[in-house]
Amino acid sequence: MSTTFGSTTTAEEVATALAGEIRGKNVLITGVSPKSLGAEAARVIAKFGAGLVVLAGRSQEKLERTEKDIKAEVPSANLRLLTLELGSFAAVRTAADKILAYSEPIHVLINNAAIMGVDYATTPDGHETQLGINHLGHFLFTARIFPKLQKSGIPRIVNVSSSAHAFSPVRFDDLGFDGGNAYDRWQAYGQSKTAGILFSKELARRGVISFSLDPGGARTGLQDRSPQVAKDLLNMGIFNEKAETVNTEHVTWKSVPQGTATHIVAAFDPSIVSQSGSYLADGKIANAALAPHATDAEDAKKLWDVSEKLVGEKFVINPRS
Repeated sequence: MSTTFGSTTTAEEVATALAGEIRGKNVLITGVSPKSLGAEAARVIAKFGAGLVVLAGRSQEKLERTEKDIKAEVPSANLRLLTLELGSFAAVRTAADKILAYSEPIHVLINNAAIMGVDYATTPDGHETQLGINHLGHFLFTARIFPKLQKSGIPRIVNVSSSAHAFSPVRFDDLGFDGGNAYDRWQAYGQSKTAGILFSKELARRGVISFSLDPGGARTGLQDRSPQVAKDLLNMGIFNEKAETVNTEHVTWKSVPQGTATHIVAAFDPSIVSQSGSYLADGKIANAALAPHATDAEDAKKLWDVSEKLVGEKFVINPRS
């Protein structure tokens, strides 16, 4: 089924093909600011009959704007807002407790939220912010709400990564870039995106259906978080001076609907379940596109163990009854 999808496929086109898989599912998506990939995924999933769509993000105001946008198109959408600050372990635990109190199970978790290329800083828990938000916050959140996922029967977890994972492996000997003294914003971003790939691989090894993905180059608010980001992307030859188009020699430009298509494939396509742990791009399995450092099973297990230590709790996966 997924072989019919490609780089120009839109999220709605995927959802049309997978409507039967989406209908009635309860889905939680992190990072759903208006006009973002997460917001588009939420809109499409709601439009195609999801039972419940949980919109998770750090800004209540942005959550409400996305909710309003979706409701304008899909008045019957069953939406629920969840304030989630991934940079704070305490805040993550508070948000997770709210999920655990839901009467409904969660069938699909899409860990989509991210920051990119920001200046060096640390989270309240002392971790470099890109690793702290993009990986550790999601790891802890997923671990805490996993009992609610398991109650759905056969849950699926999607970790949104990037082709930028190639910029860096997980730096096990120096996750924090020597307290910022050796900081490189793009290596830090790459490390956090490699971590998402390894997280999915280890989830799969432990028996959980999970995929990571590259949405491709799509112009969203993510690139505007830091003035340096747009400048760096220009210098890399990715965005042009107006930051409205891309140099296709380096990356293929996608619309937000096209950039979100692979989210829908990873979250719902039944034909790829047997390849759990895989990396997707352009709506298809794309393990051949992985940098070698993102393929190591031992590193995936090591990252899991390190992540448990850093967040201060175990990620327990109970055998299915």
